[in-house]
Amino acid sequence: MPEPDFAEDLTLLHLSDIHFRKGRMGDVHDVNADLRNELERDLRTFRSNRVQRLDGIIISGDVAFGGKPEEYAYAKGWIEKIRELINCPKENIMTIPGNHDVDRDQVLPGSEADGLHERIRGAASTVARDEILAAMLRDAVEGPRLLSSIAEYNKFASEYNCTVSPEHPYWERDFRLGDKMTLTIRGVTSTLISGPRDDSQIHKVVYGGAQRTFLRRDSTVRVVAGHHPPSWTLEGDDADRSFSDRCIIQLFGHKHDQWITPCGRGLRLIAGALHPDRDEPAWEPRYSLLSFHVEENGRLLIRIYPRVWSREETLFKGDYNSRGRDYRDHTIPPE
Repeated sequence: MPEPDFAEDLTLLHLSDIHFRKGRMGDVHDVNADLRNELERDLRTFRSNRVQRLDGIIISGDVAFGGKPEEYAYAKGWIEKIRELINCPKENIMTIPGNHDVDRDQVLPGSEADGLHERIRGAASTVARDEILAAMLRDAVEGPRLLSSIAEYNKFASEYNCTVSPEHPYWERDFRLGDKMTLTIRGVTSTLISGPRDDSQIHKVVYGGAQRTFLRRDSTVRVVAGHHPPSWTLEGDDADRSFSDRCIIQLFGHKHDQWITPCGRGLRLIAGALHPDRDEPAWEPRYSLLSFHVEENGRLLIRIYPRVWSREETLFKGDYNSRGRDYRDHTIPPE
């Protein structure tokens, strides 16, 4: 059962960096099959003992490894298995593209798409870059070309109403919290100029002005979910301020390392990878769950359950802090 001081209105499963890779999945040589099986077992136990409900799934990028159709076909089957396991409605599955969801064959150096990327990167300021990107996305030829590298991802995401397009580079999903509040989740696309030369220093990615703009609405709190955190983008501090000022939670992936830190009124959660590269120095598979509850006075309670792989026991377990808790609590006071 839930902790005695927390009765959730909404609980979401957060996965990131799954990296289903063509030729390395679905047979007896699939080294990550055990991780997925143990995640399923952990979810089954967690749902029975700790939370009353699991309402949705957010995957913050890198569903695939190379943006290939075979990778998404396998991913869809596994995600459906998880959805049925936790009894989650299909419309509550949310997915976001990551750099491994980009088919890099479509954005090779010197290609037309790569030329668009360089025009955006060459802008002298955030304002100029926003204008160039908006003009491209409005253009009937350049807009589709800019998104051609995630065509296979979009086919996969269409199953869950999470496609991105020049007209709609992000999606939003609303959830009710109690009787008085709406939680709006925005899935932002950080792969608009992602390609083989991605680099955190000299070839950063971009969100664009449309994705950084959040209009205030009464009785609504916002969550932003993307793959690359602001430090990996050309907007940097501008994106950081927009997200921190208007969103109670920021969910990102990409770094294969997990931490939770206060940002503005809320929190930023950088997710660990479900399938990190086993050659990484700090190989540590992770996932998390997020629960929300609104009190009568309008105060919003957030509880995050970080789950981590145990090398000793070869299973997922709670990530305990110095207070002996396998969860992290945060309170958002009413406006």
